[in-house]
Amino acid sequence: MSWENRFEQRPVRTGISLGVAVLLGLMVLSVVGGTGFFVLNLLSQPARIVQKTFDADNVLYNYEWFKQQNADIIAIGTKSANAQAALESFEASAGPRSSWTFEDKQRDMQLASIAFGLKNQRASMVAEYNARSSMANRSIFKTGELPDHINQ
Repeated sequence: MSWENRFEQRPVRTGISLGVAVLLGLMVLSVVGGTGFFVLNLLSQPARIVQKTFDADNVLYNYEWFKQQNADIIAIGTKSANAQAALESFEASAGPRSSWTFEDKQRDMQLASIAFGLKNQRASMVAEYNARSSMANRSIFKTGELPDHINQ
């Protein structure tokens, strides 16, 4: 029996069957298309990572960041050493602590705070440098003269 004959005999039932068949077909196509899109998107991710990593702005930013951060760490190391020397010089010239005045104690605390703050700031800068240096997508932009790791 042909489709036309079945439709003439039972138009509602044949129409509903046709509608269900079309809906099932669309659902199957949606699942297959969605799965295909997911797989293709997944396969394209490595290329997107390479493209973003080697973008000219990213290359320049990371190169300049490593150069600047290394120079800043060297500079803050010098500042920290100078602050520590100033603290030690003050403590040596002020005599025994028991004879210090209130102002002497305040000055000592100020110098100690400055030295402590600079040491902590350098430690944070070194930690950030080392973290970025261990990232594969950033470390490739360091030049040969920059260290791979900076010790605290």
